[in-house]
Amino acid sequence: MRPYSLPARFALLTLTAALAACGGGGSGSSGNNQPQQDNGGVQQDTRPDTFAFSAVNDADLDTAYTADAITVSGINASTNVSISGGEYSVNNGSYSSDAATLENGDSVAVRVTSSTAYSTEVAATLTIGGVSADYTVTTMAEPVEPEPPAESAIKVDFNLNMRHSVGGESEFDRRKFITVHASNTENDWFDENAQSSGAGALNDDSNLMTNFLEGYDVYFGRDTGNMKWQLSQLPEDGSRPGFIDVDSAITNGGGMRWNYSKDTSPKGELIRKHGHRATDLVVGGQDHPYWPDGQDTGMGWSFSTTDTDAEPFGTAVGHYMANYLYEYFNRGENDEFGQPKPVYLEVVNEPLYDLVDYPSAGKTATTAEKVFKFHNAVANEVRAYRDAWNLASHENVLIGGYTVAFPDFEKDNFNRWEERDKLFIDIAGNNMDFLSVHFYDFPAFQGTRQLRRGSNVEATFDMLEQYSLMATGARMPFMVSEIGATVHSMMNDAWSPQRDSFKLRALNGLTMNMLERPDQILKSIPFVTIKAEWGRDPETGMPYTNRLMRQKSEGDGETGDAWVYTEFVKFYQLWSDVQGTRVDSWASDLDVQVNAYVDGNTAYLVVNNLEQEASVLDLATLGIAGNSFESATIKQLHYDDSGKPVLDETSATELPQTFTLNAEATAILQLTFTDAITIDNDNMETKYYAETYKQAITAGEKISFVINGVTLGDNGEAILRLGVGRDHDKSLTPSVTINGNTLSVPEDYQGYDQYYGGKGRAQFFGVIEIPVDHSYLSENNVIEIAFDDDGGFVSTVTAQVSNTSVPLGRGARG
Repeated sequence: MRPYSLPARFALLTLTAALAACGGGGSGSSGNNQPQQDNGGVQQDTRPDTFAFSAVNDADLDTAYTADAITVSGINASTNVSISGGEYSVNNGSYSSDAATLENGDSVAVRVTSSTAYSTEVAATLTIGGVSADYTVTTMAEPVEPEPPAESAIKVDFNLNMRHSVGGESEFDRRKFITVHASNTENDWFDENAQSSGAGALNDDSNLMTNFLEGYDVYFGRDTGNMKWQLSQLPEDGSRPGFIDVDSAITNGGGMRWNYSKDTSPKGELIRKHGHRATDLVVGGQDHPYWPDGQDTGMGWSFSTTDTDAEPFGTAVGHYMANYLYEYFNRGENDEFGQPKPVYLEVVNEPLYDLVDYPSAGKTATTAEKVFKFHNAVANEVRAYRDAWNLASHENVLIGGYTVAFPDFEKDNFNRWEERDKLFIDIAGNNMDFLSVHFYDFPAFQGTRQLRRGSNVEATFDMLEQYSLMATGARMPFMVSEIGATVHSMMNDAWSPQRDSFKLRALNGLTMNMLERPDQILKSIPFVTIKAEWGRDPETGMPYTNRLMRQKSEGDGETGDAWVYTEFVKFYQLWSDVQGTRVDSWASDLDVQVNAYVDGNTAYLVVNNLEQEASVLDLATLGIAGNSFESATIKQLHYDDSGKPVLDETSATELPQTFTLNAEATAILQLTFTDAITIDNDNMETKYYAETYKQAITAGEKISFVINGVTLGDNGEAILRLGVGRDHDKSLTPSVTINGNTLSVPEDYQGYDQYYGGKGRAQFFGVIEIPVDHSYLSENNVIEIAFDDDGGFVSTVTAQVSNTSVPLGRGARG
């Protein structure tokens, strides 16, 4: 996410939407104006015309709200103004609660902070020249959660002796999933960051970089800053306007490579020490100055805007990126200089938000089509540079995009999909090595709870998978270069553990979704920067919200400028030990996400609760006959009554059989046995796709899909996955048959219902997972689906087929 543009604009959108939706109004006192006469005989009128403020209902808790400004009228002399219960601003000035005077024509805005309790009104009374009006803000009603089902504990099975491979992948790759949005060369790892509040502040941990990376086994993920910085140091080619001067890039890049390898300072040594954690780094461009529209690169020139057959729009940008990748990094096994070359290049970060939807002041909006063709031009130039110079070092660089920020495919009856993500695959899919996407939960956006973790992520991935397979002949891999949450109602507040807690819930739930695609996801990167002083708001001084580190004085009751961890560190502490081979796991409730890994004599059982209430788990740890259990260490990341994250660590000497997983909590149970766990069975999962997709739903009409080429073993299980996008008042339980066999469609799906009592997503978009008896399947399959009501689409139909070496019994201890 961006340091300012995205949060700032969301704050504006939130305010605008809240004001536009206001109903009712405040009351103003009435009475005839009473003019007075001053000593000069002029009639003074200090009592203004009546005024009023529109009330706000369904407000977020503990959030500042500002009323539409009123204009003072009906006076001809200065008059007094005062307020109780809030603050006011005159003519867009600073807010104050002190009494003052006003003139005719002054504008006055009122601001109050909503209550911290549900269904509670707060009011500010503004009085001008004896005329008063109230501005009231009433918080939303407390969400009513459904009653827990009247049934026994959720059954969870772990078959520790059964390898679970997905598309042939079965190892837990920490390099992919346990990452930080940073590189080893960033200054943020070190003391005395000059931008900090209280410049010269030291790290509370004097060995921060090593203790964090090695202590929690974390890998580097993404760097979107260094390429821009290096560009700002390059002059323009005097004979080729709009292109970098290559000789300068050679000189600067050579110096950077030499410094990386030969710097003998403690900082240089530390950077090299952790280079092994940056061997598959993602680098990427930002909208500015990479989008050629006259933006200064930093040296008084801008990229070429030429758009011809010989020089397509974006060629100059690709030319720079090709030189950057070659001149500034290590060139292979025969090169002793430079940091490891990035493996992944994202052409530009979240381009449509700034370039199409909300262009910067003075800029003209472009089209999605032009942005996607720009991707082609950049990719073609990078590859052309490699081919022209026979640069073997470029062969491992994969190029992708379009780094979509808001993959709301269902929006506007799926026109968003047609006009953006499908269009990108149609224009650039064959030229991209991967599709890049960001997933964010919005737990408090304009009074709504818009989450992606769970079935929404699954539907998004399935649609990209199926269409890229149809359009290019192969499923395109994914680069998930940011996951996290944006807490809009708290985004302009000072740091708090509670705000971090919303982000931690998202990180864990989304990571569990990512782990379901180890064969297709290249990297999944929590959007956790280090100190991010580049993101400090210049107007308010508030620091960036997605940071691993904060200064002590930001904590309640703490003092000093030293850098300490935010609550984000708990994500890394929770996952610090997980490794090994993935083994079979299953839960009877989709709202409990499960995964498991075995490493020697140790098993790691991972469970995440998507429910907002505690769940009791009935654990069956299978496949360990004859192997004595020794001990368990249990970490659970949960949230106390105030919303603060708590990471508990307990131990047990008996094999856990019942476990209480707190609301929205994540737990990792580390089980140790006497002997190495023998993995002698297999669950081989393969995903198959229908030949068509995105079919409109008409009441009573059957929609047919064909899935061919399914390979079946003697034993196994299958899930038919229906991607569905519909309005919330539409059915999500169609009648479904496969090869003439009627399936039982569950009413539940992964995650919340997305409606959230009218305060959720605008429409439902998710995956309905339907168990299929293995015997119903054949090599070629016909699926028929019918709904009782009109509207929406079946976006995808896929079959998730597992062939197992032995029969599986679910929910019964073996």
